[in-house]
Amino acid sequence: MEQWINFDRSLNQRLNREALDQQQSKAKNFSLEGHALVRGVAGSGKSLVLRNRVEKLIDDGYDNILVLCYNRFMNGWIDSKLREKRLNLDITCKTFHSWAYRIGYDYKWDDHPDSRQKIINLVEENSKHRYQAILIDEAQDFYDEWFQAMLPAVNPDTNSIFFVYDNTQSVYGQPHRLKDRWTWKSLGFTIPGGRSQIFDLNYRNTPEILELAWQFILPYLANAKMKISKRAEAGGNIGHIVEPVKKTARSSSIKPILVKGDLSASIIANQIKLALNSHPESSVGVLLHPNEDKSFKKNISDCLWDLNIDHHAPMRSIERNSNVVDRPFVIIDSWNALKGVEFDAVIIAGIDKVKDLPDPDEDFKEKAGLYTAMTRARDHMIMLYDNETPVVKQIEKILASPDVLSFDIDMRQSA
Repeated sequence: MEQWINFDRSLNQRLNREALDQQQSKAKNFSLEGHALVRGVAGSGKSLVLRNRVEKLIDDGYDNILVLCYNRFMNGWIDSKLREKRLNLDITCKTFHSWAYRIGYDYKWDDHPDSRQKIINLVEENSKHRYQAILIDEAQDFYDEWFQAMLPAVNPDTNSIFFVYDNTQSVYGQPHRLKDRWTWKSLGFTIPGGRSQIFDLNYRNTPEILELAWQFILPYLANAKMKISKRAEAGGNIGHIVEPVKKTARSSSIKPILVKGDLSASIIANQIKLALNSHPESSVGVLLHPNEDKSFKKNISDCLWDLNIDHHAPMRSIERNSNVVDRPFVIIDSWNALKGVEFDAVIIAGIDKVKDLPDPDEDFKEKAGLYTAMTRARDHMIMLYDNETPVVKQIEKILASPDVLSFDIDMRQSA
């Protein structure tokens, strides 16, 4: 079988970027008091800005800071990055559920609005433990009631709440927040134009990967009646989806690959070995459909151990707590669990398991999961399938279609 991934082909375009660009610096430096937000496309540096914002808060004398995110892997990454800069002394860095559990919230309450309302009451009852600042990553996956619970959780003298999100990756969020007329004011947040920012430049994905991901999700955005705008047109329309812009310098001419066949765990493991042989200091993610049987994950893991390849294949949620997202690393997990994480190469197994659902909002969530999986890949993306489903046919068609997105150099010339 042909080698899927050769890192030697992409090393010159590899992303090694920590400095903030002009738009990101502006967002980091928003007034520390009051509410502020960043909307950004996948791979635009939202989490990087959030981390830099924490650093600025500490430099300005803030302590007792709460950083929340949705999933455990992202929590581990943020926590480790804060520790690298020794910024963890006065910071509580948790997933929402682990933080809320400490004050009596039960994750089973997520299923109904009346039950979710309890988190607001619990926070109000514990209002003596207020934070000087609260920051939220992957905020698109938070329920309304979770946001409302932040208002009594923050010190009223600072009222400092900062959150970043991308509605295109809304796998768990509430559909009404994706519509054109919805506003943050309805939840009690006051966000003037000077304290909000839109990021549209995608640094993470090669243009080839971004084109496929964007063209894949477009029809499902339209079916769910979610409006799409370029950054200059979006303005204050919170419900608008922002069209991403490709980074010229990230182009490698390596197209995503579709692979059909009875692809066993041993084949996947051997392809990972070949990839790492080409450049060991690399990261590979094997992303599975959330409904994939855990036995497949275990089989891949067993094959990797047989090949003496160190990796992480969590079988329980608690095993996702530690930071395992600094090169080199290999992770096998569901694509929902890996939201916010990125890899030099991604192998998406089972794209033919993505269903078509009758309700447009639910169908968008299903497809947003695969879109999010695609946008985890920096340089290489391999998609595996057994059966020729409508989703597979759609991807085949996109791979043969012309590009639709602009490059950053085009945007500068037209400005």
